Amino acid sequence: MNDWHCAGKLVSTALLALGLCGCNGSAAPENVAEVDPASGDRLASALSTAVHVKVAPAIFADVQQQAAVSGVAEAFRKSTVAAEVSGRVISRLVEPGDQVTKGQKLIQLDSERARIAKNEAEARVQSAEVNLAEARSELQRGENLYAREFISEGTLDTLRFAVQRAISELAAASASLAAASRALNDTTIRAPFDGIAELIHVQEGDYVNPGLPIATVADFSSIRIRAGVTAREATLLVGTETASLTLEALGAQTLTGRVHSVARIADPGAGTYAVEIWLDDDRQLVREGMLATVYLPYASQEQHLTVPASAVFRRNGTMHAFVVTDDRAKLRPVRTGRSDAVQVEVLEGLTEGETVVTEGQFALRDGAMVHIERPD
Repeated sequence: MNDWHCAGKLVSTALLALGLCGCNGSAAPENVAEVDPASGDRLASALSTAVHVKVAPAIFADVQQQAAVSGVAEAFRKSTVAAEVSGRVISRLVEPGDQVTKGQKLIQLDSERARIAKNEAEARVQSAEVNLAEARSELQRGENLYAREFISEGTLDTLRFAVQRAISELAAASASLAAASRALNDTTIRAPFDGIAELIHVQEGDYVNPGLPIATVADFSSIRIRAGVTAREATLLVGTETASLTLEALGAQTLTGRVHSVARIADPGAGTYAVEIWLDDDRQLVREGMLATVYLPYASQEQHLTVPASAVFRRNGTMHAFVVTDDRAKLRPVRTGRSDAVQVEVLEGLTEGETVVTEGQFALRDGAMVHIERPD
């Protein structure tokens, strides 16, 4: 019985407290803000107190986009020099890693047989020259005799044919001499251009035949980065001059290269269009075969209405921005296009010159008063 009596007293005390609150003339304390049922924002103070914001105008500008594609680093030039004649290696004149210049000797083959062949060819040329001189002399004598009618026209024709035959024999001997001279020169294997002797494939004493690889020379005065892009990307890249890239082996370091060419013919296997970037700086860090990620900026074809990327945000599945008019922020839906993470295209919802909020949106609601912070 005492328990029920205590419970009744507690209920009576609670009702008395509620009655006293009702007598104050307000249902809630003044410092409790009204809440927007759609967004959950607190609104009571937002309408009467100006929110400090930063703003920017909507302007027409270029929006840069970039494609990230995979590429491979290659030497600017690379050649595997092969033997053109048979012979035994008698001198290996460079080692892997040596810097070489165009025409420098790399490998010397035994040249004795080639030298003998050249001497024989020279002797045949001398013999053919003597035969030609003799044939011409006989023809001249025959022409004199024919003029005095001492020989027939048929005999004179025979002398003429002898001269022509001697000319042909001299030409053949000269060609043989040229071939022998070339073979002798080919016993010395030289660098095709300035570069580095990356690989030497033979040792002294090896016997080589024509076509056998002798040395690999690479030119790293520039680096070629080869990548492939789609047809649309290839079209957008026309006129683009530079591209940034990172190499997997070098970590996050960003390099800059020149866009040298964008192919007009697709690779039949991959279906992509080759893009070649030349890397002139920092080339000492790059080795052939390194994997690269190339960031190719699209050349801007026309300007579009843009705002800073921080000015737009998603609400209820739609992109919005706060537009400032007469010191009040108006929430407005917008349709956006391309973005380069700094600015974004606005396709619908804004006009040139309108001011949008770029910082402070989290404290705003539609119609809130704002105080624009001016840049220092």
